[in-house]
Amino acid sequence: MSNDPCQSISIGVDSGGTKTVGCVISSDGAVLGLGYGGPTNTLFVPDRDARHAVREAVLGALSRCGLAGGGGSQEAFPQVRVVYLSAPGFPADSAERALRPVVPEAKIVVESDAYAAFRGALPQGDGVVVLSGTGSFACGRWRGRWVTTGGWGPLVGDEGSGYWIGVEALKAVARAVDGRGPATQLRDIFRRALHYSFDKELRHFIYSNELNRQRIAGLTLLVTQAAKDGDQVARDILERAGKELAVLGCSLVACLGAEKEPCAISATGGVMRPGSVVLEAFRSEVERMMPLARYVPARFQPWVGAALRALELDGVKITDGHLARLEQSIVCPVELQPATPLKQGIAP
Repeated sequence: MSNDPCQSISIGVDSGGTKTVGCVISSDGAVLGLGYGGPTNTLFVPDRDARHAVREAVLGALSRCGLAGGGGSQEAFPQVRVVYLSAPGFPADSAERALRPVVPEAKIVVESDAYAAFRGALPQGDGVVVLSGTGSFACGRWRGRWVTTGGWGPLVGDEGSGYWIGVEALKAVARAVDGRGPATQLRDIFRRALHYSFDKELRHFIYSNELNRQRIAGLTLLVTQAAKDGDQVARDILERAGKELAVLGCSLVACLGAEKEPCAISATGGVMRPGSVVLEAFRSEVERMMPLARYVPARFQPWVGAALRALELDGVKITDGHLARLEQSIVCPVELQPATPLKQGIAP
């Protein structure tokens, strides 16, 4: 990794409902360092915590490429030209407060997470991208039109997301406890993971401050493991999630007027991992609903899309060479460091 103090660099920051990833990237497309922080959506976390998460991710990324002294560094880095934040619910003035002392010369831009998700999954060309992480949404570009759907949040939307899966699993456990639904391994798994002794204690736990949005989304890993172990209730939840996400994506294809053409449709986010039950159900339902659509695996994760957006804002025209260099230089993919239940305060 380069530590040339004269090098012009940009930083892409992608933040979801669980974690923030900062990526230092050179003008030729090489990833120089990655940093990590917590969530930044101020609808769900205090502004102070969100600012700390962004700053932690940026300073961590700078530190890993030899340009910063550590997470608490107060140094300034004038060689940073652009900081692009893909951060829904994070105000631009909060970004200025968090980062201006660190990057005094940089252009700081905050946008929704749709642009980075799309740029990462489909870096070249038109199509539709469906993201499922803590929340869910779809975004698409087709012949000059840009449209987003979903993203309505946990109260009225986010179908197929990690949070949605966690809530559906809790509902399934409640039904099993009452005898209103089929038996499920999740009943015992949640009791051990959430540290309650009797089934009825779960009711209190659900409505306490201990079980927040992040921790509910973190239950997805437990549901996934239960499905792998043969629990049909868990598998049904994951398959329904995939179908909900397919409806989200296919409705956007139709909205763009591309349902009768070979429109590319891709999937990204922590829930849509290759080989997962959710992704396979998503692909099957897309094929059923939109026979002409072409499923295209996401080329990069959203944090790479944020880095590409940062380069573009610095006037760099992205070429095949940039994309190839990105692939070669990604040595520590974020997908190898998922937010596990343990990290969210839930025992494994």
